[in-house]
Parts: sequence; structure tokens; C-alpha cells
Amino acid sequence: MTYFAFSCAIVLACLLVGSIKRQQRLEKEWGRLKKKLGQSELKHEEDYSLDLQNLLDALPYPFFSINKEGVLNRFNSQARHIFGSRDILNRSIHQVFLDSAITSLLSKSLTELKPYREILRFPPDSVFSSQTPDKDSHWEIDIYPLSLGSSSREIQLMMRDITASVHSDQIRQDFVANASHELRTPLSVISGYLEHLTEEGGLDHKETSQKMLETMDRHLVRINRIVDDMLLISKLESDDSVPLNLAPFSIATCVQDVIERLDLVIKKQRSTIKVDVPNIQLIGDHFYWTQILFNLVENALKQNPEMQLQIHIYSELDQDDNFKIHIADNGIGIPANDLPFIFKRFYRVEKHHSQTQVKGTGLGLSIVKRAIEAHGGTITATSTPGIKTVFSIGIPHAYHDIDND
Repeated sequence: MTYFAFSCAIVLACLLVGSIKRQQRLEKEWGRLKKKLGQSELKHEEDYSLDLQNLLDALPYPFFSINKEGVLNRFNSQARHIFGSRDILNRSIHQVFLDSAITSLLSKSLTELKPYREILRFPPDSVFSSQTPDKDSHWEIDIYPLSLGSSSREIQLMMRDITASVHSDQIRQDFVANASHELRTPLSVISGYLEHLTEEGGLDHKETSQKMLETMDRHLVRINRIVDDMLLISKLESDDSVPLNLAPFSIATCVQDVIERLDLVIKKQRSTIKVDVPNIQLIGDHFYWTQILFNLVENALKQNPEMQLQIHIYSELDQDDNFKIHIADNGIGIPANDLPFIFKRFYRVEKHHSQTQVKGTGLGLSIVKRAIEAHGGTITATSTPGIKTVFSIGIPHAYHDIDND
């Protein structure tokens, strides 16, 4: 090989080596760039996913996203609240919802790619009734495909709890129906007796006429009581904050006033009332406290018309100024099945009573509960039928002063 050829070979070799090194450097740089781009894209995806989750968590209602296989792939914090610690992610709709009514709707929407809006009722033992364990819950269900006509077949589910609204509507219907019935009965009696008395010779039989007038008077009292109770419960439930005329008053005097108002009934039934309430001043609305105690004592007497009832009214006051008053009696009591419902409007337990007895309105305990809650207090009831029934009222920070006079 000539010197020239040898020199050219050396130069080419150097160029080749340099090219390989440059290529290696380029590949290395490209690898670094790809890694950087990948990390950036991954971070972007993570940021997007986080933003989406934050957006879903901001929704006021439970949200679920379900893929074409019927598997839950996304949900928000409101949905998590329903299911608690249960693992629902990447589970089938049948494993998650455990209710044929809702899973049937979801399956139809997945198959047909059509939106659905329904109101579903769930039984008390359903996961959707956790806030209302003693009664059915009602939910408005909105199901819609992510993209109508798309091949993704992913659907979105939104749920809105309308239990309170449904129950309020039912209460209003019951209120009208019961009010009509309660007013119709005494009005019919009064109308019939008036028709008889205004006929020719209707007043000739003095004794019969007197009994009719006495019956009419009792039913007029009943009508007035119904109207008063309805106006009072309407006032108490018309707004979340009931206007109270708060001022110091003697709870002992209040109890005594109630006993005096019921004195005729107490004597007629030969019942006794024992009072252990100190002469202290409470801060509250004297009018409502009178209604509370009157309704509770009258209710005890009304529930036990055939026996000599023993009623005990006593109170406690702790060092934090929390006041408690108890109304106890030894009457027939309240059956365990009725106990959870006694504070509902128009709910009555006295099905055993004679049909000739003038019944109450069924609003007394509702008024009691609402008036106590307006004072920031609570009321509970316990009963061992035939032995002891106790209504306990607790009012925080009600204590004002001790009157030693």
C-alpha cells in the first residue's frame, strides 16, 4: 500500500469512528429527550386526572363512570360516602349496587346507548337508605352515555337523594287527608244534632236536648283544639328558625299552671301528680313551654282513661346549666313498634280506646318535639308497657337564676 493510500485509510477510519461516536451521542441525547418528554406527558396526564377528580369531587351529588364492560372505573367523594370502606373501584355494577332496579337501568343504557331518568325507591336495608334506616329512601337517577352513538359505550351515573322531599310531600298529603277527617267527624255530629233540635218539637224533651247540647259543646271544643293545633304546628314548621319570645320564667310555676288547667280531668280519673321541680328560672318562651308540658301531661291522662294514673314530674340541672325535665307515668305505656313514630304528625297509639271517647288530634307530640327543638333541645321517650313510660326533655344552657323567695 502506498503512503497516500495508507493516509486515506487512516482518515476514513477516524471519520468512521467520529461518526459512530456522534451517533452514539445523538442516540443518548434522543433517549434523554424521550425520557424527559415521557415524564412530562406522564405528569400532564397525572395533573389532568387530578383536576378531573377534583372537579368530580366538587359535584354535590354522587357520580359514577362505568365502562362498556359494566365495570366502575371512576367515582367521586359523594359516591364514596355512600359505600364507606367498601372497595368498589374496578368492580361490576352488580357487585357495587346490589339492586336489580338500578343495575337493570345501567345495563339497558350500556346496550342501547340511551339516557335514562328515573326515580327509584330503595328499602330500609339498602346501602342507599343508610341515612333513613327505618324507612325507604328515594333517589332520582340520571344515566347518560359519555358520547351518544360512540363506540366507547361508557356511561355516567348521577344520583340525587330526594327522600326528604318525597316524605314532605307525603306528610302534606297526610296532613290534608287527616285534617279533613278530623274536622268532618265533629262537624257531622253538630250538624245532625242541630238539625234535630231545630225541627218542630225538637226542644220538647229537655233531658235529650241537654245531652245533645253537651255533646255539641264537646265537639266544638274538639274543633277548636284541632284548629289551634294545626295553626301552631304550621307556625312551628313554617321556617327553620321559630321566633321565640325568650325571657326568664319559673318552671315550677309553669308546671303548676298546667296541672291547674287539667285539674278536672285529673280528679275525674282519680289520678295523682307528684312534682319534684325546684323553683328555678329558665330562659325560654313561656308560651311554648306551657304547650310542651300541657301536651305531655294531657297525653298521659288521655292514654289511660280507665285507671288511676300516677304521674311524676321531676327535673335535673347539671353544673354546665343543662336542664332536664322528665314526665313519667305508670300507665299502659307505648308498644315498642310504635315508639319510633310517636313524634310524627297525626300518629296515634290509642287504637284500643273506646270509639265513644273524643280522640286527640295526633299533633300533640309533634308540637312538643318541634317546640323543644326550637329551644335547641331534644326529647326522648322510653316505655315498659304497664310499668313505666318516661318522656325526657333536655335543654342546654337554660338555667338563669334561683329564686329563693
